[in-house]
Amino acid sequence: MTSSNVSRAASRAKPRPVAAISAALIIALLLVGGYTATVAATEVAAADVTAAGDTELTITADTAAAQAVVDAQPLPTAVGWLHDEAVFTNDDTAYPLASISKLVTVLVALEAQPLAPGEDGPTYTWTDADVALQNHYISLDGVAYPIPAGTEITLRQMLTLIFLPSANDFASAYALQVFGTNEDFLAAVADWQARNGIESLTFVEPTGMDEGNQANAADLVRIARLALANPTVTQFTNLQSAELPWGIGVIENTNPLLAELPNMLGLKTGRSSSAGFNLIAAQETDAAGRKLVKISVTMGRGSVEERASSGRDMLAALEPLPQLVTLVEEGEVLGSVTTFTGEEVSVISSGSATAVLTPGESATRTLELSQPAPGAAGQAAGVIMVDSPTGSEEIAVVTAAAIEEATFWWRFTHPLELLP
Repeated sequence: MTSSNVSRAASRAKPRPVAAISAALIIALLLVGGYTATVAATEVAAADVTAAGDTELTITADTAAAQAVVDAQPLPTAVGWLHDEAVFTNDDTAYPLASISKLVTVLVALEAQPLAPGEDGPTYTWTDADVALQNHYISLDGVAYPIPAGTEITLRQMLTLIFLPSANDFASAYALQVFGTNEDFLAAVADWQARNGIESLTFVEPTGMDEGNQANAADLVRIARLALANPTVTQFTNLQSAELPWGIGVIENTNPLLAELPNMLGLKTGRSSSAGFNLIAAQETDAAGRKLVKISVTMGRGSVEERASSGRDMLAALEPLPQLVTLVEEGEVLGSVTTFTGEEVSVISSGSATAVLTPGESATRTLELSQPAPGAAGQAAGVIMVDSPTGSEEIAVVTAAAIEEATFWWRFTHPLELLP
C-alpha cells in the first residue's frame, strides 16, 4: 500500500467528533421530551354531544272535549277555568244579563272606591231619593228591601244585600253613591270594559232590570275571572245566608248550588222575563294535585230548577277535562356523546316532570346539552328546563355509562387525533 493510500484510509476511519453526536442526541431527546409533555398535558375531549331529537318540545292540551261539552247544550253556554285565558262557548250572541249585571256594577264601583276584605267600609245614610227608587223597583216586581229614609247602612251590609238576594234598590244606591249619576257610572263601566277586553258588554243601568244590559256567555266567563280575583267580592258570592237589621232578618243566597256542591265560590244568578234564568257558577277542584277553579255560564234557562241543573251539569262535565301530561321521563335518552375510542354513550334525564293542563294550556321543555367530563356514569351533560302553567324546574342531564379517560400510551401513539 502506498503512503498516499494509507493516508486516505486513515482519513476515512477518523471518528466523528463527540460534540456533534451529543448535540444530535440532545435535540432528539428534547423533541421526544417536548412531544411527551405536550401529549401528557393535552386534554382528550369527547366529540360534541348530539341531541336525539328536537331540543324544544311544546305540549298543548286538547280542546276538543271542552268544546264538545258546550256544543251539546241547546242554550247559550260557556265554560273555562280561572287560571287560563281559554273560553269555550256555543253562542257568541249577547243576551240580557238580568241581575248578573250587579257583578259588573260592584267590580266597577270597588275599583273606584276599594274595600278591603272583612271591612265594613263607609256608612251611607238612606235618602228620600233612595226610597223613591225602592218604590220604583217594587212597582216593576224587582227585588227590594224597604228601609226608611235616614237609616244608616254600611257598605258591607249593602254588598250583602246586592249579592245574596240580589236587591235592585241597594245596587242602584251603591252605584249612585260612588259615581253620583248614572251617566258617570256608565262612563266608568265603558272604561273598565275597554281595559278588560269585555267586548260584547252593553250597559245602561246598574241593576239589570233594563234588558239593555247584555253580554255573551263567553264574556261572562271573563267577568267571572275578574270577580274571582277580587277577595272582597268572593267573600259575598260564596256566602249562603246572612242576618241584617231593620226588620229584614235572615236573607238567603239565590244560588242553590252553594248549599248543594262542595267548594263552591258562587258567583251570581240573574232572571227576567226576557233573559230567562242565568247563572255564573264557580267551583274549586283538585286535578292530580293542581288546584283549579272551574267556571260555568248558562243563560236563558227556563226555570230556577233548570238553571241550577245546567250549572251543576256543566261543573261536573268540566271535572275530567284537565290532562296530566308527561314532559320528561326519568331515564329518557336525550342524546349521545362519542368518546375518544369511538364508542357512543347515551345522555339521559336524571328525573321526570309532569304537568296538569286545562284544555288549550301549554307546557314546554327545552334541552341544553354540554360536553361531559370522563368518569363514571352520571357525569353532568346539560339540563332540561320545564315551563308549565304551575311553574318552572330544571332536571339534570347525565351520562348513562362511564366515559374512560385516555391513557398516556393512547395519547403518545395517537398524535393525529390528539394534536391540532
